[in-house]
Amino acid sequence: MKKIRKLFGPLDHKKELRTIAHVVIGTIIAGLGILFFIDPAKLYTGGITGLAQLIINIIERITHDDIVINLGLLSFIFQIPLLIFGYFKLNNRFVFYTILSVVIFSIILSFNVSTPVLGDDILANALIGGILGGFGNGLIHRVGASGGGTSILFQHWSIKTGKSVGQYQIVLHGIVILAAGIIFGIEIAIYTIISQLVSSIVLDKIFTGYNFMKLEVITANGQEMADALKSRLPHGVTMMDGLGAYTSQPRKVLYAVISVHEIHKYMTLIREIDPAAFVVMTGVSKVMGKFTKKIID
Repeated sequence: MKKIRKLFGPLDHKKELRTIAHVVIGTIIAGLGILFFIDPAKLYTGGITGLAQLIINIIERITHDDIVINLGLLSFIFQIPLLIFGYFKLNNRFVFYTILSVVIFSIILSFNVSTPVLGDDILANALIGGILGGFGNGLIHRVGASGGGTSILFQHWSIKTGKSVGQYQIVLHGIVILAAGIIFGIEIAIYTIISQLVSSIVLDKIFTGYNFMKLEVITANGQEMADALKSRLPHGVTMMDGLGAYTSQPRKVLYAVISVHEIHKYMTLIREIDPAAFVVMTGVSKVMGKFTKKIID
């Protein structure tokens, strides 16, 4: 336990259990979407898994199915250099949860399902597979973690540029989809694009942890609240004077922009200082200027 604390720092056990639950459940959901709907329908995901699918299918076509490579094993091998990248570029907690997700995901994909659950209805398989992929990955990203693969790069670039994970997913996954369309036919590419668009929409608009939130706090303990928020948490705070229309009592209005997965941390601190504070949270699609984006810390 001491070694774990030294590696990760102080542990919030409830937070860690919540994160582990999101990572495990999200990975299982995303993995089952590929195992039962996407891969047996000969559709593709993007990134590392999609690349592994593409290579496997090309080898099977060339060898007339004499050489069959396990998807879980090949995707795991491709994950290794990206995990090394994550180890040096990102923090320990992020890498730990990424490895957990990669191991579970690889185990799921190591099973072989030859017939998609929805049979020959390729559109239905594309839609359900996309929904499950977006839902599962969204649960993972919501707690600031990663499912591995190119998602490690997406998280890193998202922090650096402020662009969403889903935007990178659409652009970079398009490379795999284009190659699959050229080799295996335009129909495969079209249905794969549909699946990926559905997945990205679910990931970005409902679950992803890298949407911004505007936080407004109305409190009688304005200076104490502002000092605590700006010193103990990563984002700046703007404070304005306010007046309660009902009580005619002076109040302070604090304004901050945060990432969605930081809400619990902010709310815990706000309640600690002023349990009676009135808090408003509003979704923000984009910010300009200096904004610190952080993964698990």
